[in-house]
Amino acid sequence: MRQRGFTLMEVLVAVAVLATALAAAIRVGSQAGSNTVELRERAYAGWVAENQLARIQSGIDPLDGPTQRSGATQMAGMEWDWELNAAQAAPPLPVNLDLPGLLEIEIEVFREGDTEQPVAVRSLWYQVPRQLQEEDGDE
Repeated sequence: MRQRGFTLMEVLVAVAVLATALAAAIRVGSQAGSNTVELRERAYAGWVAENQLARIQSGIDPLDGPTQRSGATQMAGMEWDWELNAAQAAPPLPVNLDLPGLLEIEIEVFREGDTEQPVAVRSLWYQVPRQLQEEDGDE
């Protein structure tokens, strides 16, 4: 009489293969979750930087020359620290041009209290408005 079914060894091998597959699936899911959190934070930090740059471009917080600024803001229920550095721009051109009032602005955004590694960095060239350049020249 022949018995039908699986042997103990076959069952153990099947369980081991299933456990390995489930462990890999859990790891992939965990990595996807942490990547989603990181991407969300990068997007928010980028928006914080772009908001600060937009305030400068719109004239709400104008720049009149090279400077450094820092501040804190809140976005999406999170606190963010930012540092802005505006320096005289040196465009990579084949000729040496004197471009008064042209600034290269870089803003770095950090998680609150962590100024080691920026979450986002944005930069742009900014032309100081002529009336601000003339005010500086009058002084």
